[in-house]
Amino acid sequence: MSTASQSFKQVLQQPAFVVAGVILLVAAFGLNGATQYLQLHFKKQSVPLARPLADVPVTMSNWVQVSKDEPLEKDIEDTLGTKLYIFRDYVNTKVVPQGEVDKFKDQTYSERKKLFSRLQADPRYADAVINCAVTYYTGMVDTVAHIPDRCYIADGFQPSEYTVPTWRVGERDLKVRFINFEDQTYGSRVSRSVAYFFQVNGAYESNPADVRARLQNLLERYGYYSKIELMTILKDRDRSAAVMTDFLTGALPEIERSFPDWQKVKTYGVDAAVKVASARGAK
Repeated sequence: MSTASQSFKQVLQQPAFVVAGVILLVAAFGLNGATQYLQLHFKKQSVPLARPLADVPVTMSNWVQVSKDEPLEKDIEDTLGTKLYIFRDYVNTKVVPQGEVDKFKDQTYSERKKLFSRLQADPRYADAVINCAVTYYTGMVDTVAHIPDRCYIADGFQPSEYTVPTWRVGERDLKVRFINFEDQTYGSRVSRSVAYFFQVNGAYESNPADVRARLQNLLERYGYYSKIELMTILKDRDRSAAVMTDFLTGALPEIERSFPDWQKVKTYGVDAAVKVASARGAK
């Protein structure tokens, strides 16, 4: 008999080792049994969108999209961690003349960005332009990616004021994170006013930690979240909040049409919820 075999045999003859091994074996079977009995879900199943984010309308109430939807560069998309997103520029047609809006027609992505920047810099239209970003993640429980608190700081901006207000949007009260960022690179970049919030498993949250807590609920089989982020270059917080709430009043119901029907997902499962969403979209 080899030395290794003799050593292993001696270990097996030690009562403490045998007891520890039995305990670990029982615990393993117990955990597996408890997981099955309690229907615990350590890994979440993905939930598809009810419709593509690209189907969010170009025109929502008095706001019209003037940017052009294009995929991000691969390295940026990889960093973002999802291929399900829209990054758009909208203008308020109650303020911006139709002649200015028409200038965006048949223009390239970069030319549209230049035209939008000019509108932003024009005091007449500063309250009539907004950036909107919607990103969607599913099947994840570990972390909440890419919040402005980190991304803007990494880009050389510093928060100058940070609040968590509750805004009246249409017929609902919506809690958001609202941050003013100032450029710290001594360049010519203007300040940013940014607001963001999440829809996670059918509910709205403003705190990334609360999003993560919902996703880590072991009783939930499925999991998704989406971040809605808005940006203006208005330094006046009241003016910026007014622009954002006006935009959200028309935009949020349309954005929500792309999100899963969480109650149907929980009740009937993903496949049935997708069929219902498809039938609804076909009408």
